[in-house]
Amino acid sequence: MDTDIDKLIATRFDTVLYDLDGTLIDSAKDMEVAVSHVLSDHGLPPVSDEDVRVFMGQGSKVTMGKAFAKHGKVLDESALSAVTREFVRYYEADPVSHTTAFAGVSEVVAHFARLGLKQGVCTNKFEKPSRMILEHLKLMPPISDVAGADSFPVRKPDPRHILMLLERMGCDPTRAVMIGDSIHDAEAARGAGLPAVLVSWGYTTRPASELGADAVIDRFDALPATLGKLATVAR
Repeated sequence: MDTDIDKLIATRFDTVLYDLDGTLIDSAKDMEVAVSHVLSDHGLPPVSDEDVRVFMGQGSKVTMGKAFAKHGKVLDESALSAVTREFVRYYEADPVSHTTAFAGVSEVVAHFARLGLKQGVCTNKFEKPSRMILEHLKLMPPISDVAGADSFPVRKPDPRHILMLLERMGCDPTRAVMIGDSIHDAEAARGAGLPAVLVSWGYTTRPASELGADAVIDRFDALPATLGKLATVAR
């Protein structure tokens, strides 16, 4: 890593927050397995992991609603809550068999740890499986905290999801940056006053370049250089 870039990063940032699914990890297959288990229990065909990549991003309840809607089933709130609980039981039983970190993630997270940056995850996935996955992939530590969809009364795109996590971590929002893959990450970061960097390979139906981020990266190992550039931009 470039020491000049590291110095720039350290002058501007002391905290890096990440989205999880589609940003740090490719979890679509394990999600698809759990979703399809629930669909099968209700006499419906499975979905593909490509379907799930489109369904994800707004939490498990939205994912399940979209999965049932794909088969023409519109669920009321009570039924949707019930199938979401079924999904969570299946998913938490094994959230890691097919899930991997994207190329470069482990190395960059380790590098930021050596720089002394605090690192957290702000995700619309539930907190328990998020922690299980991060620990399994040896990303936690150095990632020190996780805010999931069930950690606080709000979740992305509400900026308070980010701000409450930063408060819990003891971090200053003015020295933090959000790394994500979707409009929900960009909007939450913007509302919280953080710069946003989006990855181009994430789980979104709209290109990251159209979502109003401060920067878009095509490789995770481009993140340090990108933060170095953002560090030179006046707030």
